[in-house]
Amino acid sequence: MSEINFFDYKDTSLNHVKAEQRSRIHYEVADSDSLIGTTSDTVHMLLVEFAKLAQAISTAASLDEVKSAALQSASLFSPIIDKQNADQLTFPYQHKGTEAVLAEIEARAQGVADIIK
Repeated sequence: MSEINFFDYKDTSLNHVKAEQRSRIHYEVADSDSLIGTTSDTVHMLLVEFAKLAQAISTAASLDEVKSAALQSASLFSPIIDKQNADQLTFPYQHKGTEAVLAEIEARAQGVADIIK
């Protein structure tokens, strides 16, 4: 059962657009569970790659060792960057705007933190 968010009722035209977009995403891209799975995979990949990079950098004794430590992650993620640089791939946050995305992250994080305090 989902909770009612009274802020959703501030601008009904905006809510209609969001509902339409969410419906299209569900039917044209993936259902919510699949999207959560992809998000989970992404976060786990980033966590492992960041941990490996941090560990390698923490033991590096020279700039060459730091560069070497970054090479594995740079190679892993370079196809994504190449597609983005060639305008073949965009991410939703780029369309929503960084400020809007950060505001959503902050609001949801604070809301959850307030509940689990």
